[in-house]
Amino acid sequence: MVRDNLGDGGELKMNRAPHLNQAKLFWKGHLAPGDTAIDATCGNGRDTLFLAQLPLLALFSLDIQLEAIEKTRNLLTEQLNEMELQRVCLCQMSHADLRSVPCAERPRLIVYNLGYLPGGDKSITTKTESTLASIESALSILGDSGAVSITCYPGHDEGKKEEEALLDFVSALPSNAWEVRHHRWLNRPSSPNLLWIARLSNS
Repeated sequence: MVRDNLGDGGELKMNRAPHLNQAKLFWKGHLAPGDTAIDATCGNGRDTLFLAQLPLLALFSLDIQLEAIEKTRNLLTEQLNEMELQRVCLCQMSHADLRSVPCAERPRLIVYNLGYLPGGDKSITTKTESTLASIESALSILGDSGAVSITCYPGHDEGKKEEEALLDFVSALPSNAWEVRHHRWLNRPSSPNLLWIARLSNS
């Protein structure tokens, strides 16, 4: 069974997506057994697969495109055991409708991988307005010490606009309630990068 690009001890195996390596290290370090998580943009299912292999209570995986849901379902069916599969709920819906996800517990992690479906129609991409609305919803439904992980792709026009709007939004979050980090290549401004937004435990 292929388990991803993190070894058993969480060490990195080098690949061409260091932003995803960084994100997955954050996810693995942040989540505890029994937590609930949401993959708000499942795409081809790789992020959902990684999260589903952690000992979560429940994982909700969303995408507006049926093609993405089916690709994710097929990947999970191939790679997961029955117990892991039972923890995952696939939902064809927009990330803008995040408050409609039927979580019994407040999620401790919400993951976004923005842009378009790899190998799919590149004209169908996440949009700035709906992404901002979704992030606002995500922050409102997070559990104590919860976090939002956002992978941005500024290498195309909508992605650049989306990243700029997100940076403006998160920069204005009060520092006594939220920890905000931005991980990016300084000498590759169009490369994918990672935003990490964590609720402080006393907020």
